[in-house]
Amino acid sequence: MKKDPINEQNNTDLVEEARQILKGAKDWFLDDVSLMKAYWHDKMGYTEAWIDANWHLVLEEGEELTKELDAKEDAALLWLINHANNNPVPLEECHVAGQEAKAGVYHCMACGHDNIKAEDGTLEPCEVCHYGLMSTHQEKDD
Repeated sequence: MKKDPINEQNNTDLVEEARQILKGAKDWFLDDVSLMKAYWHDKMGYTEAWIDANWHLVLEEGEELTKELDAKEDAALLWLINHANNNPVPLEECHVAGQEAKAGVYHCMACGHDNIKAEDGTLEPCEVCHYGLMSTHQEKDD
């Protein structure tokens, strides 16, 4: 059986291109992670320092304080994600089709259509484009 040199070269080129793409993606990801770590350390490191300094209080106050700290950490992480990524819509105002949602207007994040949900229940995909990510975020007039 004779090998096709052109086909073999194309396969080699594709493999090399895939390697380059993966290397670039890895480098981009590592850069992004290091930036996020530095940002977290700069803006949110006080929480860890407080816990280190006051661990005896955590043990004394028990589970209630731990839950309160978890809530603060969740809020801090949500703040970090919303601000570090410059999200146009805060994550707490994003809703995914299939989850329970209250009645109201849900703005489609793909086509911009306002989907009106008359009663509480499962959130359906967009009526127009069938996209599953909605927002209840109201633009503020400046």
